[in-house]
Amino acid sequence: MRHSVKVLTAAAVLAATVAVPATPAAAGGTGWWSMSGYLVSNSAFNPNETAVTVSTVANLKLKHTGTPARTGQRAPVVADGLVYTVDDSGVTATDEVTGAQTWRFDLDTEKLSAPTALVHTAGQVVFAANVIVGMPGSNLSHLFVLDATTGTLVREVLDEGVSLQILVDRGVVVVSGEGRYSADTRAYRVATGQLLWQLDLGMEQPVSANGRILLSGNVGNAGPLTSFIVDIGTGEPTHTTKDRAYRPLAADETGTRFYVAWGHSLQVLDATTGTLTWLASNLYPKFAVVTPSRLYVTSSGGTVSALNRSTGAIIWSKSIPASENQRAIIAGGVLYVTAKGNRVYALNPVDGAPLNAPAFTGATDQLVVTYGRVYVTDGTKLTVYGL
Repeated sequence: MRHSVKVLTAAAVLAATVAVPATPAAAGGTGWWSMSGYLVSNSAFNPNETAVTVSTVANLKLKHTGTPARTGQRAPVVADGLVYTVDDSGVTATDEVTGAQTWRFDLDTEKLSAPTALVHTAGQVVFAANVIVGMPGSNLSHLFVLDATTGTLVREVLDEGVSLQILVDRGVVVVSGEGRYSADTRAYRVATGQLLWQLDLGMEQPVSANGRILLSGNVGNAGPLTSFIVDIGTGEPTHTTKDRAYRPLAADETGTRFYVAWGHSLQVLDATTGTLTWLASNLYPKFAVVTPSRLYVTSSGGTVSALNRSTGAIIWSKSIPASENQRAIIAGGVLYVTAKGNRVYALNPVDGAPLNAPAFTGATDQLVVTYGRVYVTDGTKLTVYGL
């Protein structure tokens, strides 16, 4: 296998790395960056970007920068010609081309703080924010559904739990966060706000594999450590594994397999049967980018590695200190790694070679790259680059 890789041209390897999967890339709009991991599979891989590529990334120019008036700004989501960013005090929608503000939704910051990431789904924007603690151990948050075009509040739901992670799939929003007096994970119907189920287990990353999600924790707080594959609509377990806590990283494009971290190893978990297959050891995975032929794994020790998706063989590995703090992404055949010192590394995913690209100064979160633009936040304002 390694010999065949060596004799391929770099262009051929790159084509295999970023080939468009057989299934649609994003529900509702090809190329939309609808959640932090791009899709519900949490793949962090945009195969539809054709403008900003290995050959053109050096030509990126600053297009516009937002006014630094917010704190705690997160990486945006992009859909329907608008760019949506959440910060400590609310959500802003800006025009994709001009950067002009289209609408703003403000939180009551005397009551609410620490909003989750955003998800764009079916013409709506969904997120949650935590109630500022009024008494020791209190666990409450609010779930918000906004009209994506106008920012009008469609629905607000009192959520009895801590909200750190959010996932929306098949009309269901799942919020998760460890709380002392509440279930760690709760699921609501987006259209009505109805509570569908709750389990005292954690969702460590927002990953869905054909409507199945992976939760783990101590059953009944004092019970054995267990991993559960559950149906997103009912919360019913489809498979249970005791004495193991799998950490979901991503799912494949067919929704049949989870890629999971288990201790130092990277494993493949069958989303239907729960069968576990070893893939690689001594990686200590934090995040993964899933492409048709490779996995790009960010390790807790600050190493980024490219692996053969079928065999787990390491193709290349590069030390990038503190790269484990933010998710790496691939778009247009470029690997972007946000790391220590708010620095972004633009790499060729074929061999890990550095690319000539703007410094993207001040990046404090993952980059978002779609429709020929690169979006970078420094935590207070959004900077946009384009060709």
